[in-house]
Amino acid sequence: MIYVVENDISVRRSFEIFLESAGFEFKSFGTAESLLSNSIPSSNDLFLLDIDLPLRNGLDLLHKFAQEKRNIPAIVITTIDSAQTRESCKRYGVKAILRKPVDSEALLDLINYHIQ
Repeated sequence: MIYVVENDISVRRSFEIFLESAGFEFKSFGTAESLLSNSIPSSNDLFLLDIDLPLRNGLDLLHKFAQEKRNIPAIVITTIDSAQTRESCKRYGVKAILRKPVDSEALLDLINYHIQ
């Protein structure tokens, strides 16, 4: 299962269309809270995760899962590309960071690599 957590509805919808056309099974959410109240991801799943989310940001979500010893692979998709963000992502085991707008071929390659 691929979990998309993106607060921008147009970006989230484009990820949904992309994943559906590529034949992936996915669930999408606009906030971390929505994900947490509706699903329980496992280490067999994959996140497409925005960093800049309302209330609980993407790094907070990764931190929560790390505290719970739930290592869920994540591909971070963000406009925030700083050394601090990259270091935090590395600490939480993020598999890749992609800047928006996302190159669909690069995203497809990363997804295929991490779900095998």
